[in-house]
Amino acid sequence: MRMTIKNNIVYVFTTIILSLLFYNVLLYAAEIHVPADRATIQAGIDVAQNGDTVIVANGIYTGEGNVNIDFKGKQIAVKSQNGAKLTIVDCEGNPDTRGFIFQNNETNDSLLEGFTIINGIHEMGGGIFCDNASPTIKNCVIDSNQATADKSNGPGGGGIYCLNSAAVILESTITNNIAKYGAGVFFEGCLEKLEKDDDPTEPCQDISLVNCIISYNIGDGIYCYRGVRPDIRDCTVSHNEWRGIAYNYAVYANKPIFNCVIEHNSSGGVSSTQYCIMYIEKSIIKDNTARRGAGIYCGTASSVYVSYCVIAENVATHTGGGIEVKSSRGDATIEFCTITRNRANEEGGGLFVRTGTSFVLSNSIVWGNDADINHSEAFIAQQFFGRITVKSNDINGRIEDIVLFFQPEVVTIENNIREDPLFIDAEGGNFRVKPNSPAYAIGAHLILDGLVSVSSVGKQVTLWGDIKRQR
Repeated sequence: MRMTIKNNIVYVFTTIILSLLFYNVLLYAAEIHVPADRATIQAGIDVAQNGDTVIVANGIYTGEGNVNIDFKGKQIAVKSQNGAKLTIVDCEGNPDTRGFIFQNNETNDSLLEGFTIINGIHEMGGGIFCDNASPTIKNCVIDSNQATADKSNGPGGGGIYCLNSAAVILESTITNNIAKYGAGVFFEGCLEKLEKDDDPTEPCQDISLVNCIISYNIGDGIYCYRGVRPDIRDCTVSHNEWRGIAYNYAVYANKPIFNCVIEHNSSGGVSSTQYCIMYIEKSIIKDNTARRGAGIYCGTASSVYVSYCVIAENVATHTGGGIEVKSSRGDATIEFCTITRNRANEEGGGLFVRTGTSFVLSNSIVWGNDADINHSEAFIAQQFFGRITVKSNDINGRIEDIVLFFQPEVVTIENNIREDPLFIDAEGGNFRVKPNSPAYAIGAHLILDGLVSVSSVGKQVTLWGDIKRQR
């Protein structure tokens, strides 16, 4: 009995002590104010301990201590007091100068929130640089920065560069940046793993880009390279001077490009090349231009899987206005998509396919596209081996012109119709179909009511019809 009482007393006493210690940790998590407590942002970080918050007042921050700002591995929050519009880190166009650096194994608990970062110039990551570090970057504006790397397939990242990172980038705007590769963002995977010839299908870490605007960059909007595994959701990727989103070399994404608007990019909407696997779901890909595959391009042993997407009003100067699949050892599946009003100056206004393993087009509307050669305004396939399946679609154009150079045993064409899908307002950009449409059960129209682009400013909701009317 005495032992029980004694043990209970010890337990209660220990619990009280631990509770007090935990309370003290919370109590003494510090707020460090810049410039009130420390003159520069770096000085505020230098005195901070894990769990602290550095709060930066309104102003334009330049010079030593306010550029090339290094988190030094600390799990702290660095926040502006009143948001990115009023808190600017200006690198002033000086060489080898960027805004923030993460290079000491920072985790998602290292938070950067509410800054505008401008005029950085560096070989990689003109605005923000992450090397084997995984911060959270939230509500930031990364504008008018430059990466100077000029190697073939070399690193870039005018706005943000991340190597072997599980960074989370949220509700940010990345615009007007310059780089040969990845003018907006450049995500790169495990160099060491690939250089040792390990299996590139085992990427290093997930990296997330969520609810962001990537626009008006001089180069690719988003460039993913060598083993990285991206998670791109709820983003608008527009008006970039190269591809909107590019996967190149062993990018095996396990999550789709989801609920995104990819538009007005001058060298195509989306591309997957050099042994990549790409998924795209519930997204709008429109008004992009390119030589091949203006909406979506899949090449060089890569694979794409596209579902519940609208691919519209893209223009290819050569082949594949909407989609081009030219992958000798890859495959492609397109299902529940609406592919309309695309153009190719040569072949394949809607789709151009030359694949070596398999291609499936199902439950989709391919209507109102245009091309100049071989009656290929809807779909042309030139496949020398492998299998092709075209079923349960609404396709304008003669079905017998869809497939060229095939053996009958590898071709399945069944249950397709050729009837006007009765779009509600194709001229106005509304590609939902009327209730009496013969294609009512197929295409992407059933998800258009809920398909939104969420901007980083006030989470404004923009529907497809609104986007079209603003052109």
